[in-house]
Parts: sequence; C-alpha cells; structure tokens
Amino acid sequence: MKERRLVLLVCAFVAFAFVIELNMVNIAVNEKYYQNAYKQQYKELYIDDSRGVITDINFNRITNTTAQLKTLVTVYDDDLQQVFNALTEEEKQNFYDNMEYRKNFIVSLKENVKDRKIYVSTNRYTNFNIAQHLIGYTDSEGNGVSGLEKVFDEQLQDAYKAGYLRIKLNGYGEIQSVEEGERMKTEGKIPSMLVLTTDNTVQRICEGIAKEYIPNGSIVIMETKTGKIKAMVSTPFYSANNIAQALKGENSPLLNKALQSYEPGSVIKPLWAAVMLENGYSPQKLYECTGKITVNDHEYHCANNKAHGMVDMQQALTVSCNCYFINAKFNSKSEKFYNTAKEMNFGENIQLTENYLTKAGYFPDEEELENLGQLASVSFGQGKMLLTPIHVAAYMNIFANNGVYVQPQIAQGVYNSETKEMIANLYNYSNKQIVSPNTAQTIKQMLKNVVEEGAMGRAKPYYLSAGGKTGTAQTGRYNQNGSEILNAWFCGFYPYENPQYTICITMHNGGESTQTAAPIFKKICDSLYYLI
Repeated sequence: MKERRLVLLVCAFVAFAFVIELNMVNIAVNEKYYQNAYKQQYKELYIDDSRGVITDINFNRITNTTAQLKTLVTVYDDDLQQVFNALTEEEKQNFYDNMEYRKNFIVSLKENVKDRKIYVSTNRYTNFNIAQHLIGYTDSEGNGVSGLEKVFDEQLQDAYKAGYLRIKLNGYGEIQSVEEGERMKTEGKIPSMLVLTTDNTVQRICEGIAKEYIPNGSIVIMETKTGKIKAMVSTPFYSANNIAQALKGENSPLLNKALQSYEPGSVIKPLWAAVMLENGYSPQKLYECTGKITVNDHEYHCANNKAHGMVDMQQALTVSCNCYFINAKFNSKSEKFYNTAKEMNFGENIQLTENYLTKAGYFPDEEELENLGQLASVSFGQGKMLLTPIHVAAYMNIFANNGVYVQPQIAQGVYNSETKEMIANLYNYSNKQIVSPNTAQTIKQMLKNVVEEGAMGRAKPYYLSAGGKTGTAQTGRYNQNGSEILNAWFCGFYPYENPQYTICITMHNGGESTQTAAPIFKKICDSLYYLI
C-alpha cells in the first residue's frame, strides 16, 4: 500500500514538473513570438540611392542624372493591373516574384499612375549612360562590381542620405501607416562624391562619333599640359541596367578597350624618329625604299609592298615607310629603343588613379632586342610589342608638350557632396623630360605635315591645324574569309599652334587606318574647335 502511494506521489511530482517546464517553454516561445511580431510590425523600404554620385571635372553628374518615379505595392492594392502596365521592363519580373511571396515592395515606374502615392528618386544609370565603361557598374545591392564604382566602392557607399519608407504592419501583414524619412546608414560619415578629370561635353562628342563610326574600339582624349583624361570611350556600348544582355553581346561590350593592349603598328614611328634624332641621325639622310628589306634572311615589306623610292625622315613618316625605319642604323639602336620605351612606361601598367590601372602590355627586353629580326619588327610597331591607347596617347603627347611626358590621370578627388569641399586629392601632376624641346618641335612639325599631306588629307581638320600619325597593325588573326584582321590607329594633337588635346583612336578590325581612323580624327578635332 505504501509503495503504491509512493509511486502515485512520484508520478504526481513528475506531472507537476512537466507542467511547470511546459509553462516555461510557452513563456519563452511566446516571448520569441512577441519579439518577432514586434520586429515585423515595422519595415523599412528604400526609395532612393544612398550611394555617392560620380561627376566630371565641372561637377556635372555622370551617375544619378535622371528622375525615377516609384511607388509602394502591396498584394491588397486594387489597381495592380494599372501599376503593372506602368512598370519598366526590368521591373516586371521582380513584380511577379514579389507578388508570389506576398511582399510589400517598391517598384520603378515609366509613367505616373492615377490616384497613387508617387515618390521621386534618381536612377543610378540610364540605359545610355555616358562613360559607362569608365565608371563601371554596381550589383543589385549597390556594391561596386567593376570600373571606378569598384575602385571607390568604400568612398561611395552610403554617402548620401537614403530616402526610405517606414511601414507599420498589423499581425496579418496589412499596412497600417506609411512614413517618409531620411537617415544616414553609417553614422558620422561625410556624404561624398567622386569627381573625375573628364569633361561631359568632350565625352559626349566622342561617344556620338564612336557610336556612328567605331563599332569595336576606343577613343581617349588627354589634356596636353596636365595629363588629365578628358574623355575615355569604349565600344560596343552597354547598359548597366541590363548586364545579362551585355554578357551575350559580340566584341566584349563589358571590356574597356581603352585599357587593353594591342599591336600599335606605325603609330609608334614618331617616337623612334625622335630617338634617332636624339642620337645624331640626320633627318635629311636619304634611303631608297624598294618596298621590301631583308634582315636575318627574313623579308619585311612596306604596306601593300609599295616601293616609296627615295625618302628622308619626313617623307618616311608621311608615307609610313617601314623599310626606312628598319634600315635606320645608329649606335646602340636596340639599347636606345629599350631605354626610351622604359621611360615611356612601355610594358608596365599605367596607374590612372588609386588601384585603377591600364594593362601592362609588352615590350621586348634588351636581350630580345639583340635579335635583329625582333628589332626590325619593333622598328615599325610590330613583333613582341603591345601598347594600350593610354600608353600611345601619353607618348604622342610629348611632341605637343616640348618633349615632356605627363602622367595620364583620371580622377580629380573625393569631395563633400553638400559643400563641394575636397576630402581627398586624387590628382597629382607628374612629369619628366623624354626628348629635348628641339627634337620635340622637329617631330611636331613633321607630324603636322603628315596630317596635311598624308592619308590624302583625310585627317586634316577643317578648322586650325593638327599633328598626328596613322597606324595599321597586323594582328596575326584572320576572319572567316581568310583575310588578316587589322587594327587601325590614329593618334595626334590639336590644335597645332597651341595644343590642348592629345587624341588616340583605335578600331579593331578597322582595316587601313588612312581610310578609317584618320577621318575620325578630323571629326573629333572639328568638334573640339567649338570648345577651344
């Protein structure tokens, strides 16, 4: 009897303990539910970009240039069809996805919707945003993925006050109230913007010309005295609002061609002419071009095997005679070429701003240049030699700048977006004398004659004079018809009398540069005339 009572007592105690434990669990669970319910009672949706803008040298915006209409959507709205009809194409799939999960969300509209609350923000990019290759793009969460957006991601993150909606919900997820507000995501951070050295007007001029005449290539314009890049264009263009389409596009739309390295061809000859002059080679010395020359049992040709006859340095540049530059002999030719190339940063990255560099390209070392075949190829811009348009523009600029090399740069600084005061200076003038002023002036005059007398005058501006040089580079690659793909170059400066711009044009698969790149140089110069 006592044992039975003891068992009943133990069972009663266990049951009592279980009830107590269950109550404690319920209290904990209810507290958790309460906390979750409290958290879900308020929700914040951002309606504006909190990322700092990017501008040109004159504080004209490159990003965030257009207004964007936005509205709040819920599954309980009775005008969803009207909202859907007003959506941008990019938003329609997001609309379906959010409705499927019964979310409250913000959508971008292409037009107003009657009787709805509309909020106005800005688009980070337009579908035809200028300088897109230069600035790059962000991901869906606003993080920099490529270009300057990636390089300056930290400085641009959360730089502006972000507009947001604070939504109060009931237990069923229905909206009780909506409040508009502003706040800084990161407390104490100065709202900042990135200011580039570019000029939106010059950039638009170049992009307009490139869109019409350069399906695959680049344009770089550098300010002669300062090295500041005023325009950087790459084609094909792409929209940062549709990266998926760009990934499928031909000719690598996402690649910034201005930073890539290619065979330069004859556009390099003015530099070698300057090296020759610096080392006592007479510009009046004559050479008879038969259209071909043999070095180390290998036969080299001028373009189309054309025999140019008797030519001096000026004529050799004007008609772009390969054989003249191969034949030119002066003491330590390979050493002089190599040393000058290194002074011009050939074969090395050029840093345009912090962590934003060109490709290094390639230039043969001294041992490689001891091979006469390699030296012959380099003499007219072929062989183991790859340069970016930035390298070529920087080298050509010395003839417009009294023999002084100026480091190309792309960023002016990081500024306070509210006061426009500089937070961090990014532009640092750097220069060095490459050739003497006399040599630079001699080549400058020759390049003026090249523009006026060479290429049938196709590069000659209508207004004022200019200097420059064509380049048609063999690539060793062939198209489906078996014809070799040629890269067309033109690089020069404008105006001749007081150079302000150095311009470099590249056209991949561009054919003969005298027919393709030279006329584009003229168009750019004629457009820049109105800015001078």
